[in-house]
Amino acid sequence: MISTADIENLVPDFLMESGHFYMVITDVEGRILKYNRNFERIGRQPEQKEFWKYLSVDSAEEFCYSLELMLGAPKITRHLLLEHPILSDSSFSQVWWEFSVITTPEMDISAIIGIGVGIQFLEQEMPWNSLVDVLGFGKITLNSSFEIQDWDERIQSWFSPRKADWLHRPITSTKVFEGLTKSDFLINQCSPESKPQCFLTKVNGGMFSSYASLLTSCEEGFQLFMVPKDQNSIVNSPKKVFNQEILESIPDAVLVLDKQGKLIQQNERGILLGRAWKGRAYSEGQSLTFPNQSNRFTRLVAAIEEAKLGVQSELEIKLLSPSKDFSFWNILVKPTFTENGTFEGIWMHVKDVTFYKNQVNLLAKENEILREFALYPSHILRGPLSTMMGLLELIDKRQLDAENQKLFDYLKPLTKEMDQAIRQHAKKMSAFD
Repeated sequence: MISTADIENLVPDFLMESGHFYMVITDVEGRILKYNRNFERIGRQPEQKEFWKYLSVDSAEEFCYSLELMLGAPKITRHLLLEHPILSDSSFSQVWWEFSVITTPEMDISAIIGIGVGIQFLEQEMPWNSLVDVLGFGKITLNSSFEIQDWDERIQSWFSPRKADWLHRPITSTKVFEGLTKSDFLINQCSPESKPQCFLTKVNGGMFSSYASLLTSCEEGFQLFMVPKDQNSIVNSPKKVFNQEILESIPDAVLVLDKQGKLIQQNERGILLGRAWKGRAYSEGQSLTFPNQSNRFTRLVAAIEEAKLGVQSELEIKLLSPSKDFSFWNILVKPTFTENGTFEGIWMHVKDVTFYKNQVNLLAKENEILREFALYPSHILRGPLSTMMGLLELIDKRQLDAENQKLFDYLKPLTKEMDQAIRQHAKKMSAFD
């Protein structure tokens, strides 16, 4: 989701003039409001025309369905492979698109923005890492022998790989990618000088059954970029453990994980929690990831692993918000069991205690101010009183007449009494340290 009061200044000039990326902005009904020069290759004079009219029949249905989803949940983004009829003949041009909702500062939906790149462009040499963020690719880093060296957050969420099964192993020897042995001709022909190669990868396990893949060389060896071919068809729909109405009745965020630590249920407050922790809601069927201030989630990651072993944990998380204030959550991570005692999953109860923490901190500051005010009179009076007592000691009583001697005898004990009262007051105030 993008918030702006001025759509005209939203898109930088280089994107408007780009010959590589497609860019389009539509209204909430899909009519084109703004587009870049490259988009005119797909549709001539497209302004105020419906975007779906520049798609194949199947792609038009997929886009309209995604448009409805985005309007209902503005913070989600949609990654779609859409087919556009090429103007010169009856064939199609495929483009990877990422669509996001544009809102006003008052959170009213004003438009939809889409940024895409053509499949034909994916076969050319280009800075691939920039596309990972733009179009939602996952990335696996391989050495020159095609052994897995590293993988990113998206790959982790799609496959939940164990390091023992993946790290430093040839990719074709893993259970997930054993089907790649049928594509050995691709791998065997690849060298650091080869151009990137696109192909379809069918996998065993994970969230999706097939991925559009691209293999390209890099300094480490190779990089395998992947994106689900159909992100709407999750292989195994997670089984619900609790009645959803019960979850929604709980006034705090609740997330329910399965035995592998993947999210299978959450309430509405859990969705809001994902946006606070990650920037977008957690998707059911995926493992929890913590890209923002990940070091602060170390204890939570450990608590989830302990819950898989049947151990319950309670902890507190503190995050620095963009406004430079801290937010606080108390978290209960608890294993759940069936009636016959079989481990069933993990219950995460997350309570936002930011308000209470701020109130306690505010009260502590106010108490410190009150203490300073209470001690302040002691410091103010002590100096002048000490001076007065010193002067009284210097006065020669014998030089006073009888009446003044009588008053002098009253004055000296009063100063000592006042000195004692100040000392007792300061002693009481020091008890608040």
